[in-house]
Amino acid sequence: MWRWIGRGLIALVVLVVLAVLGFAGVIAYYSRDLPDVASLRTFQEPQVTRVVDRDGSLVGEIFTERRTVVPLDRVPRVLVLSVLAAEDADFYRHEGLDYAGLFRAVVRGVLDGGNFRGTSTITQQLVKNLLLGPERSWERKIRELILARHVEEELSKDEILGLYLNHINFGHGRYGVQEASQFYFGKDVSELTLAEASLLAGIPQSPTHLSPRTHPEASRRRQRFVLDQLERKREEYWPDLTVEEIRAAREAHVELAPLPESRQSAPEIMDVARRVLTERVGEEAAQRGGYVVHTSVDRALQLSTREALRTGLRAIDQRSGMRPPIRRARVRRGERMPEIDRAPELRVGGTYDAVVTSRDDETGEIGLEVAGHAATARIADLARWNPEELPPSRFVDEGARLRASILALAEEGVEGARARARLELGPQGAVVVIDPRTREVLALVGGYEAESGFDRARLAQRQPGSTFKPFVYALGIRSRRYTPASIVIDAPGVYDQWMPQNFETWSFAGEMRLRDALASSVNQVAVRLIEDLTPAEVVSFAQQLGITSELDPSLALALGASEVRPIELANAYATFAAGGRWAAPRVVTRIVGPDGRDVPLPEIEAPRDVLTQAEAYVVTSMLTSVVQSGTAQAAQRLRRPIAGKTGTSNEARDAWFAGYSADLVAVVWVGYDDHRSLGRRESGARAALPIWMDVMRVAEEGRPVIDFPVPSGVVTVRIDPRSGQLAYEAQQDAIDEVFLEGTAPSEVAREAGVLDPSAFLMEQFGAGGEAPEQEQVLAP
Repeated sequence: MWRWIGRGLIALVVLVVLAVLGFAGVIAYYSRDLPDVASLRTFQEPQVTRVVDRDGSLVGEIFTERRTVVPLDRVPRVLVLSVLAAEDADFYRHEGLDYAGLFRAVVRGVLDGGNFRGTSTITQQLVKNLLLGPERSWERKIRELILARHVEEELSKDEILGLYLNHINFGHGRYGVQEASQFYFGKDVSELTLAEASLLAGIPQSPTHLSPRTHPEASRRRQRFVLDQLERKREEYWPDLTVEEIRAAREAHVELAPLPESRQSAPEIMDVARRVLTERVGEEAAQRGGYVVHTSVDRALQLSTREALRTGLRAIDQRSGMRPPIRRARVRRGERMPEIDRAPELRVGGTYDAVVTSRDDETGEIGLEVAGHAATARIADLARWNPEELPPSRFVDEGARLRASILALAEEGVEGARARARLELGPQGAVVVIDPRTREVLALVGGYEAESGFDRARLAQRQPGSTFKPFVYALGIRSRRYTPASIVIDAPGVYDQWMPQNFETWSFAGEMRLRDALASSVNQVAVRLIEDLTPAEVVSFAQQLGITSELDPSLALALGASEVRPIELANAYATFAAGGRWAAPRVVTRIVGPDGRDVPLPEIEAPRDVLTQAEAYVVTSMLTSVVQSGTAQAAQRLRRPIAGKTGTSNEARDAWFAGYSADLVAVVWVGYDDHRSLGRRESGARAALPIWMDVMRVAEEGRPVIDFPVPSGVVTVRIDPRSGQLAYEAQQDAIDEVFLEGTAPSEVAREAGVLDPSAFLMEQFGAGGEAPEQEQVLAP
């Protein structure tokens, strides 16, 4: 017997040694290439980057995971205890592993046919989520157990718990206790009650099925379990929590906060913020998030500006008759419908000819052939033209021809995949509002839709039409060769086979003052002016004002033939409003990092003086005549001093109004993305000016009415409105005109009825007689 006992002991020792060696071997094998747990000390959870307006109001959020990290001391004790009760009551007692729980899990797994599931400690959950991943396997579980012990050796319990509370998923794309508290209860995590905390603590077990928003009964049952655990383990773990508090929480009615409203109100600002942030901190850090990007935008003005643009565009839709149903064009018997233009490939943002191939009322989709490629448009994207919410079959006929833009290309390698398109039935627009003193952009609207995409305010290059003319006039004023009273001829002219026309092609005024020519937007005068000043000098001057788009140094430049961006035009006009001082426009004013330190902003070009204050004032004074007596008289309804200029490009492809008060500058552009005509009756005054007025009406609300201040270096003189010379004594129709010091006229106009000697000589020797040979005009 003793021999067998001895042999048994030897065998047992051998088995123990082999088991120990085997266990050590397994540990050594699975310890290879383990993640470094020390990295958890510096681990930065992906967080939300918040973009705020000038007053700190939220504009939007950038995130890969919606999370806001908070220190553990900001998490209330009721939430900490609720999480421990729900997930790991022994957290502060074990060393990362619950051995009894592991044994029970193994036994259950054997009995369940190899399906090993068990309660993991908080440390194990943290390891699985941050260091390993969700894969279910023996190998991953063993690595998890090893790493859990290493984590406990490397980090304190509070550090582990803090990481866990900021990492866990609470459903609806919310990660961490702060975002969960804000989403479900609309409050900071530090303000949670026990009833709210116990409800939150129950969600992470199954965020999809335990959300109080989508599964309130299941969520309530889970909350009761958490409260029962709190009461059952109270004396052993948290005796400071009273039974009365737990029972009161069990009876309390938890009120959920309303769903947060969509913040997609300023996608243009979000795009700028995202670009600047990435440029300053790099792609990886920007994706990790946790920044606060301060912008110059006024969120309320941004919202009202987009609504003003939408109202104006809908008015154009109504005038053009763009309302459903959209019928298929009829062709005469024997004729064929012309083929649509085809493109070898589509590009996102491009606009193409399209024909309707199918309509599906059930899915709300309209099938299209876009430039020879299959695409689909959604009826939900057409609310602007479909106020009655007609289904596709009643909205458009099959075979109808129209235009469509591409939102997303068809997925490669997927049979039957189609591009995603949007029907472009009406024009688009852009609005920029700038504070001329600070050059902070207060509103930036790049289209009708409030969605990220092509920002026309910053990126669209369009012909500015007559809104470019003030640059030519301003250069004339700066040169001292012209004044607002200078007389220029409005008459037909031919320039190297190019014959510019006025808007009213049948009308020419003859001699007219420069101020009146600008107010009436006379093309012939602007061309004569640029011919004298030279196009190259006008290009240089426009660049000094901040126009960075390429400009063609030709006479047609005076009429706005070269394309510019709306934000460039707005900032150039802001130079007039700012007394001739140019500065770069700003959207991002500050970036605060996750550590609370400011991120350096990109260096911007130093401000510069392009005009003197006196020169800028004279230009502004001339532009006020556009409102007082010219093409923008409707703006007088704002009842405050306004300077500005309308603009309409050839065939009304672009409609503009650029204008400013003493406080604000705003520019509005309207047109089709594919350069179609807005319609022969549309113009800057009809299409763009009403939008501008709606924008400024809101922007100026509450501001005092201020006139444009008159700087030193400007004199006011009474002149004769016909000749531009000094008014003669007691002249009844004399008017006041402003001049730069030293440029006012010195000659006095002749009194009415007094014959001009030069006219007398012309009558005597020129009229009816033979013209001198050198003055003969030869017909081409």
